[in-house]
Amino acid sequence: MNNLEKIFNVTEDKLKPVYLIYGEDSYLLHDCKKKFIERYISDEIRDFNYTFLDDEVEDFLATLKNQVNTPPFMADKRYIIARTSRYFTEKNERNSLLVKLLQNFPETTVLLIIVEGKVDQRLKVVEEVKKIGEVINLKPPKYKELDKWIVNQFKIRGKIVDAGSVKLLEQMFNNELELLNSEIEKIITYKYDEKRITLRDVKEIISKDKLIEDNIIFSLTDALISKQKGRAVNILNEMIQQGALPLRILGTIIWQLRLFLSVKVLKREGKDPVAIAKTLKSHQYPVKKCYHLSNNFTEEEMELMLERFLQANLHIVTGKYDARMALELAILED
Repeated sequence: MNNLEKIFNVTEDKLKPVYLIYGEDSYLLHDCKKKFIERYISDEIRDFNYTFLDDEVEDFLATLKNQVNTPPFMADKRYIIARTSRYFTEKNERNSLLVKLLQNFPETTVLLIIVEGKVDQRLKVVEEVKKIGEVINLKPPKYKELDKWIVNQFKIRGKIVDAGSVKLLEQMFNNELELLNSEIEKIITYKYDEKRITLRDVKEIISKDKLIEDNIIFSLTDALISKQKGRAVNILNEMIQQGALPLRILGTIIWQLRLFLSVKVLKREGKDPVAIAKTLKSHQYPVKKCYHLSNNFTEEEMELMLERFLQANLHIVTGKYDARMALELAILED
């Protein structure tokens, strides 16, 4: 039995009181929440016996305690989904309130706690969850499991995809499920009337969009390097309005900044763009763009800029800011 089968392959009366679900992939966490609602929280009971809480609400713990101890209305169970990043990732002075709640947990409530990030297994509050429920780490699939996941995403949309397409998607987007899902949606949209998706189809759709997007993001990166923050924010907003995912934009910016830094170091050593591209095992096109712009910044400036965007990625993973806010703050920060 895999981790999620502990939740979804049991009947309502066999559910444990508390499930603590954590991981660094927001797509997986959102999908788990969605499936939990579909499996156990019908429309008939949703209005009176389901509550969703975010720890950004005022006095989160008091509200959670009140909701947990509210008996179900004309039903056997009451369901609560709580999203938090404060109480399971590090020691918190108010964790003792959660511990007491878990130690006196009612039989009529089922609580699903969602944490985006890593849980500290040493915390007493985590130990209390283990006593009465399950602590489950959601990890993105890899290798054969990722193959199956991609094939299934096409299948549930009524499409058949070949092995070459699956491998190309893996190579380009690894196991970043949110990005993969977005690309699959795009491919389905382009090939709406076709049952089978071929490698040629995927190459044509992705390469065209990725080239356009990378070029736009190079404009954004160029604005950053030129210290034109207003222009950079405008480019970012235009991209998002046109449907670009903030998380992918961030990933491409980080890749481009690392490339800029590597090119500058190798250029200082006297290497030309062709030699640099071979050394970095990168395509000559982006290397040449970085080569010609590399005099616009110092290595220290680039390292500081890269650190800002790596920090933005951490803020997204830990749930401190959403992707768009984290990106804008990284752009505007000195």
